Amino acid sequence: MQRFRIALWLAAGIAGAIVFWLFQVLTGPSTIPQFMGQQIVEQGGYSKALTIPIGWGVHLGVSLSYSLLFAIVMLIPFSRTEGVRVFVGLGFAAVLGWVAALLTVPAITATISVLSGKGFPAGLPGLNTTFGLPFWNHELFFGVAWFIYLFIPYLSRKS
Repeated sequence: MQRFRIALWLAAGIAGAIVFWLFQVLTGPSTIPQFMGQQIVEQGGYSKALTIPIGWGVHLGVSLSYSLLFAIVMLIPFSRTEGVRVFVGLGFAAVLGWVAALLTVPAITATISVLSGKGFPAGLPGLNTTFGLPFWNHELFFGVAWFIYLFIPYLSRKS
């Protein structure tokens, strides 16, 4: 029987958040923590000093939520064989990365609106169906979560 491992969930969420941010630093002019913080502070009329804490708070909150979702999915008893669990987990990571990338634009819009005090928006933009940098960054995030939550423990049991 699989057990929920809090330390691995936290490690996967925090490491995934940092890798996600580094990917954006290397590939673009802005990062999600920077963008979210700026938008929430500007639209909510909050102090500019809160830009970084708000941006990183949102980013870490989302990353830990994604990591928790992955950890919960991996508790499904689909196989007792560890090798199969590692392989199937990689598939789940790829699917969750794709779904997260699809929801990126509407989720960011709703988050900014709610946290800036405007409530849930009346309309949301469409899904992100492109296979650009956001897609690959979400795949990378869930790849990191998979590596920390499943693959490292698998390797440590094998040695």
